[in-house]
Formats: sequence, structure tokens, C-alpha cells
Amino acid sequence: MAKKNHKPYKFQEIKHSADGMLACGLAILSTVLIIAELIVTICTRGQAGGMVGFMGVTAFLLSVVGFIFAVISWKDEEAEDLSKRTGTFFNIGLIIVNFCIIILGING
Repeated sequence: MAKKNHKPYKFQEIKHSADGMLACGLAILSTVLIIAELIVTICTRGQAGGMVGFMGVTAFLLSVVGFIFAVISWKDEEAEDLSKRTGTFFNIGLIIVNFCIIILGING
């Protein structure tokens, strides 16, 4: 059998979008705030003060700002799409979760 001559392919090193990575970082920070908010609320048996409300509103604003950065990152066509997609979908999910928590807090 003859040996096949395979040429090694070298892929271009495509970098992640800085705005997409910032959107992912804001989404992670928002997630940490939501988890901390829920832990404090559970430990105080629902009698947490304004600090928890401030954490919730801050998490909501961080996810909105993260979504804005994720949308801005889609303008960079030369960057890889992974951080763009992750930042976009993660922040959309967090906006929905934060909105539900805020509505439940107002009605509760």
C-alpha cells in the first residue's frame, strides 16, 4: 500500500471578541449576585433587607449591560462566535430570571 501524503492544515488563530468576553464576565458576575441573593434570602427566611433588593437590581442591570456588550460584539466579524453566542444567550436568560425574581418580589 502506498503512503498517503497528508498536508497539515494550519488554522488561523481567530481571537475572541473583547466585548463578547466582557459580556460573559458580566453574566458570570450577575449569576454570582443572584446566587448570593438567594442564599441570603433563604438564610434569613425571607426577611432580608434592602441589601438583597440592591443585589437583585444590580444583577439585573449587569445582565442588561452584558446583553448590550454582547450585541455590540456581533459587529466584529473577524472574531470567533463562541464568546458572542455565550454572552448573548447567557445574558438573555439572566434578564428573564432577574425579571421573574423582581416581579415575584413585588407581588410577594
